[in-house]
Amino acid sequence: MEWSKSEVNQKNYQPEDKNIQNSLNIVTIRKQQKKRHQTKKKPQIEPAVFSKLGQQLLDAGLIDSPQLQYALEFQKTNGGRLGDILVSLGMISKKDFDQIVIPEREKLPLGEMLVNEGVITDQQLEQALEFQEKSGGLLGDIFITLGMVPPASVYRSLATQDRLGRIGTMFDFQEAQKLPYAIARQYQVCIVNRVKDHYLLATFNRLSEPDVKEIESFLDMKVELVLADQHEMDEFWNIAYGENLTDESVNKLRNEMVENSAQETFTKAQKVFFIGLGLLTLLGLIIKISITLFIINLLVQLLYFLIATHKMYIIMCGTKPDIQIKVSEQELRDLDEKELPIYTILIPIFKESYVIRGLLDHLDKLDYPKVKLDIRLLLEENDPETIKAVQSYRLPYYCTPLIVPRSLPQTKPKACNYGLIRARGKYVVIYDAEDRPELDQLKKAYLGFKKLPKNIICVQSKLNYYNCNDNILTKWFTQEYSMWFELLLPGVSQMNIPVPLGGTSNHFKVDELKKVGAWDPFNVTEDCDLGIRIFKEGYVTAVLDSRTWEEANSKMGNWLRQRSRWIKGYMQTWLVHMRHPVKLYREIGRNGFLGIQAVILGSVLLPIINPWLWFLLIWWYATHAGWIAELFWGPIYFMALALLVIGNFYFVYSNMVGMDWMIETTEKTKQKMPFSYNLIKYSLLSPIYWMLMSVAGYKALGQLFTDPFRWEKTQHGLSQQQYSQKLNS
Repeated sequence: MEWSKSEVNQKNYQPEDKNIQNSLNIVTIRKQQKKRHQTKKKPQIEPAVFSKLGQQLLDAGLIDSPQLQYALEFQKTNGGRLGDILVSLGMISKKDFDQIVIPEREKLPLGEMLVNEGVITDQQLEQALEFQEKSGGLLGDIFITLGMVPPASVYRSLATQDRLGRIGTMFDFQEAQKLPYAIARQYQVCIVNRVKDHYLLATFNRLSEPDVKEIESFLDMKVELVLADQHEMDEFWNIAYGENLTDESVNKLRNEMVENSAQETFTKAQKVFFIGLGLLTLLGLIIKISITLFIINLLVQLLYFLIATHKMYIIMCGTKPDIQIKVSEQELRDLDEKELPIYTILIPIFKESYVIRGLLDHLDKLDYPKVKLDIRLLLEENDPETIKAVQSYRLPYYCTPLIVPRSLPQTKPKACNYGLIRARGKYVVIYDAEDRPELDQLKKAYLGFKKLPKNIICVQSKLNYYNCNDNILTKWFTQEYSMWFELLLPGVSQMNIPVPLGGTSNHFKVDELKKVGAWDPFNVTEDCDLGIRIFKEGYVTAVLDSRTWEEANSKMGNWLRQRSRWIKGYMQTWLVHMRHPVKLYREIGRNGFLGIQAVILGSVLLPIINPWLWFLLIWWYATHAGWIAELFWGPIYFMALALLVIGNFYFVYSNMVGMDWMIETTEKTKQKMPFSYNLIKYSLLSPIYWMLMSVAGYKALGQLFTDPFRWEKTQHGLSQQQYSQKLNS
């Protein structure tokens, strides 16, 4: 379903949160300010016009009205607690303040406070409590998520409840870097101002006394805690620690696990090996071309045979029943939503302003308590069109737009790293902007993790396409994905070998994801690389029986750009993890090592080799050249014949089976699907699709040497078929 911008308010979206708008204005701020750490105004935060504490002090005769007015204006501008401000300004002594105020203090529940202040009604409080009883969550977040109270009012009351100050309207970040980035990150705090003899330290949660003392040990003055909401804290961090966040998102993996970073495409040892191999081959061709060609063909045929047969075996393993993680409807009905944790969703968006409306619509329909969602829209600083499109919508409170600072490499994994640093969830999932996951997928992933062993830190949902009938290209693409996600990946997950993750819909345990280094920003198939690192670190990936629907490329040029990037990324991944083959073999064992060769090397090598084998076949039938017959002497001939007849038949047949498997399983579960058995016949034309893969393969090979980190953007929104037209959610 679609709606105009004016209709968004009628879709249960929250009142406009200008803090979110402010986050998006960081691009403008950076252009206008030469220095990052400068004063910045936030006029949207309005302090209370009446102060009970001030009235108490007036009644006691400790201050007069002009002093109170001055202190309130100071508080509005700088933030902090009124009592501390009066003491720091010398208007009242701390001894007098403590004597008159402390006995009067009483901590009330948040709901009661808001009712007493007239911010909400008794009926609204009852509604929020019912929501909390059903789904859990913090009451303040529930008030905001349900649109009852703006964030500023909730956090002002929370600050009063915790006897903390609230942030003001003016901030000076010149002092922020005095608090080391590591400490600020550990405690999730940020210095936002300096007032007289202390710093104002913004925090999302109240800190313990030991924590405060630990922070103060790194500073030259005391700190006063001031409360900020999650969007304000993200904004403060982008301004105060933006360079640190960018550095971490780009360099963390390289600094901590340099052997797993693709920043260096070829190591010195690999350069020596490949150059030496090339020179040796050239020398052989010069000295004895027939013997050299025979040896090359022998090695190619053996490698092709081993890769193909291993891949066949993996696909056969994928046909076994009950190897995917299944969650029944009964399990979903029995799930107590109160036990659900916060779930982070990272959505990198670049030059896709046209998908924002559909994306927000689908996110709003997800079957997960909105108060427990932490959705992060990852926008690029040099993409003003998409930023403007996001600004034009009133985002729900659980959506946080983050501007990823422009830096190289500009890739999806770098953006995901940036969003992960301050993610609040226990679990995290990646979705592309055009993705349409099944609405209960988050709950299924949670229940899947709950029933699986602790060493399983990733579950991969299955991907497929809703616009398969656009043209012959989308039909082939759909068959390929059906085979890959319905048969190949489930088979891989059962063989104790690394699982090459898909680029989206992989669900992770956040803490373990950070331990393995998250995503490599220099690898253009960061998903495949991460799957191998997960395995190398002793963790396991499972396949979840839940689907995410995507838009298949329907334009040839767009498909070639996407496919060449995938193949180039597989090349990067293989080169990275094969830097020390013997060490890799010892780390992951025989099965894991062979699995990498079959799945990763095979996906790269076969498209490169195929054109030469096709040429030999065609040239033989055309000329009956004797030198070709010499290349296929004895057993090599029969091995090549088996690959030609049995191998090609099997791979065409596996596409048929994958498509049939997909249709049959969806029919059994009575799920709506956008395709029919009529698609299976197009598998007979798969060899043409393989030719296109070879074109993409040689394009990828060229870019590996000339532009290895280039991320060729895949354009979406080309299909005339809309997700809502094909699948009724």
